[in-house]
Amino acid sequence: MTPNRDFYTGLIATVFFALVLFVLIPIYVKVPSFIPGFAPPPDMWPRVITVVGLVMGILAILFAIPKMRVAANESVMSIGATLQRNRKLILRFVAVLIGFAAFTYGMPLIGFVPATILLLAYLFLMTGNYSRKIWMIGLTIAFPILLYLVFTEVTHTPFPEGRLFSAIMADFVTLI
Repeated sequence: MTPNRDFYTGLIATVFFALVLFVLIPIYVKVPSFIPGFAPPPDMWPRVITVVGLVMGILAILFAIPKMRVAANESVMSIGATLQRNRKLILRFVAVLIGFAAFTYGMPLIGFVPATILLLAYLFLMTGNYSRKIWMIGLTIAFPILLYLVFTEVTHTPFPEGRLFSAIMADFVTLI
């Protein structure tokens, strides 16, 4: 039985989310000894998201096993032929990784909302499907703003404003 792409995807997702759940969250998310009222601890949502990702990775592995049994009777391609056939997808994947890295390093500079708008626009462009341009533009602008408003107004969770725009707004407020 030869592992297929779905198996490797599930394996990578499982390893990644297990690493985040069991190593990164305990190290980097500080939980105070006392949490007042019925407020959830700071590590609750990261843990929920990583547990969901871990379960999805395990399910991807389990769903890949029957496909691997069927594919055991088919011919096997070399790694070079597979890479050559999927060259465009590999380049697109590298470009998406570069986009996420730019988002990660750009958010402290320009803030959450502009960085997320730029990231979503970039990701929609990377899909290569432009048949629903109005939806893409609308979601690119509306989703980050709506997300920002829900978290800042309802849950009172602060988001990064960005050094660039907070400096401009400070000058603007001083003029008023």
